[in-house]
Amino acid sequence: MNLPKKPLEGHGMPEARFLYWDTNVFVAYLNNEAGRALIIESIFDEILKEKNFKITTSTITISEVAWVAQEKLKRTLLPQEEARIDGLWENSALIEFIDFNEEIAYQARTIMRNGMARGLSRLKPLDFIHLASAEWLGAIEINTYDNKFASFTNLINIPIKEPHINQAKLF
Repeated sequence: MNLPKKPLEGHGMPEARFLYWDTNVFVAYLNNEAGRALIIESIFDEILKEKNFKITTSTITISEVAWVAQEKLKRTLLPQEEARIDGLWENSALIEFIDFNEEIAYQARTIMRNGMARGLSRLKPLDFIHLASAEWLGAIEINTYDNKFASFTNLINIPIKEPHINQAKLF
């Protein structure tokens, strides 16, 4: 399910909160990376329990996650792995996609230019599309395992962190 041009507001419903994930978070999950996959699964559980809380990512993530580590290592594509990847994308209760559009393209370029002016040019164009998509959506946080993203927090005013589990509610 792709998000509309901008998330719907009002209509008597509580405001949705969006957690934006960079591609490498999905890759870590699909590859069952030690120390990461369990945290990601816990976040999935949290997302599924809260009606107005979603994981979002750009539609470009679909093309960035072309295979899992086992396939790359053995240079053999496995249909069951592609089905597992697609199964993740098809879970609209968990993940919503943001379509790449002209507005996001201009935002990505602006972030790139502002980053370069401040000496922050270590990311690739697709990384800037992720940052711009999160900003465009108004995400509450960006999750990534790429530590190069952190220096861009001040440019987009969205916290950028590794995926983490929120502490349990006391009441």
